[in-house]
Amino acid sequence: MSIYLKQLAIKLAMRKPAPNRIPLSDMARVRQRDYFVVTFGPEGDRQRFLVRKVVPHSFLGLWFEDKSSKSEERTIPNEDLAKYELLITHYFGELEIRYSKPLEFILKHFFKYEYFPYWRERVGRYLFNQRTLDEKRRIHVLRLLIDNHLNGKSNVSASDLMSALYGNRWVHHPQQEQLYEYYNLMIASFLAGGELTTAGQHELQIAPQALNTLDAYNEEERRHGGTMSVQRWMLFVTFLVGIATAVQAYRALFPPP
Repeated sequence: MSIYLKQLAIKLAMRKPAPNRIPLSDMARVRQRDYFVVTFGPEGDRQRFLVRKVVPHSFLGLWFEDKSSKSEERTIPNEDLAKYELLITHYFGELEIRYSKPLEFILKHFFKYEYFPYWRERVGRYLFNQRTLDEKRRIHVLRLLIDNHLNGKSNVSASDLMSALYGNRWVHHPQQEQLYEYYNLMIASFLAGGELTTAGQHELQIAPQALNTLDAYNEEERRHGGTMSVQRWMLFVTFLVGIATAVQAYRALFPPP
C-alpha cells in the first residue's frame, strides 16, 4: 500500500515537472510558477534521487551524493520506493509547499489545496502593505543582534534584520527600499561604533563592545528613571506644601469668628 501511494503521488506530481531552472527573483516569472520537484532518498541521509521521468515499473532521474552538485543518471525500480522517504515540493506562485506524506499530497492535490495558502498569503500581504513600518530604534536593533548571536545566528545583514523585525513580507512592502537603506546605515554606525566587527570578507558579527553599549544604555535608563522618580516626589511634596500654604492664607484672610 505504501509503495502504491508513493507511486501515485509521484505520477500526479510529474504531470507538471519543474523546469531545469526555477525562477526565484524575477517576480513576473515567479507568479507564473505551478510545477513540482520530486525527490526521494534514504531516511536520515543526504543522498537524494531527483525524478526526471516516470516509465513503466521505474523512475529515471539523477542521483546526488550528499549536497554535492555532482550527479549521475540512475533508474530506480518501483519496488525500491519502500526504503526511501519521499519529498514533493510544489512551486505555486510565490509559495513553496512541501509534502513528505504521499497520502496527504494526493488528497490535497485532489482538492486543490494550494489555492488556500496562496490566497491567504495574498490577502495577508495586501493588509501588511497597507501598514506603515516604523523604523526601530538603534538600541532595539542592538538587543536583537545580541540575542541572535547568543542563539547561534552570528552573521549580520540588513535583510536578516528586516525579516526578524517585520517578517518575510517586507520584501514586497512599498517601504522596503527606504527601510533597507536605513538598516544598512545603522549597521554602518554599529561598525563605526565598534558594536560590530568584520569576520571574513563579507561577514559581520557582533563585537564585545555591543555589551558595553547596552550596559551603558541600561545604566542611563536607570539613572533617568531614578531622576524621574525624584522629580515626581518633589512635585507631590510641592503640591502638598501648596495646599498647606493655601489653607494658612485662607485662615489668615478669613479668621474664624
